[in-house]
Amino acid sequence: MRFFRNDENAVSPVIGVMLMLVVTVILAAAVSGFSGGLVGDTSKPSQMAIKADFSQSKGLTITHMGGDTINTMETAIIVNPTRDFGSYDQMKWDANTSVVRINKGTQSRVWYSPNSYSSQLARTFQPGETAYVAASDLYEVQPETYVRGSSPEEDALHPNYGFMTTTAVGQRFVLSLVDSDGKTIAKTEVVIRP
Repeated sequence: MRFFRNDENAVSPVIGVMLMLVVTVILAAAVSGFSGGLVGDTSKPSQMAIKADFSQSKGLTITHMGGDTINTMETAIIVNPTRDFGSYDQMKWDANTSVVRINKGTQSRVWYSPNSYSSQLARTFQPGETAYVAASDLYEVQPETYVRGSSPEEDALHPNYGFMTTTAVGQRFVLSLVDSDGKTIAKTEVVIRP
């Protein structure tokens, strides 16, 4: 008579190792899928530091203090009053970029205007460069947003929130550069000077 040993100890460790491998593969697949979705868009938004000066008699200057070079054709200049203007801090204007100029070598070029030839456009705003708006064009920094009464009025001259009024001297506004996706590239507070 033969006796067979009923030894099942060897089966249990094999099943345990296989279960651990299956769990490891599933976890690896889940982590890979999750992290793959996060890494899909590796481009970071542009960032830069700016300084701005606004004088009602001399104009507006925006100086690129450092950071990324930006594409001016895809960047808007937004202004909005601070609480200095009272309850008007929720208002904002897209400055008319066709009056904003940047010196490129010996030539002055337009920030962006759909009516300008390509060779007239600045295209980039680089560290160390200064963009400017002449005093005669400051009304385009805060252009008219709607018609009041029977004729259009300049928002820049509005007695409550206009940047070009004598009562606005000493008050502040926020100047922001915003890319075509609506992301803020740079922002600074500007004091209105005479």
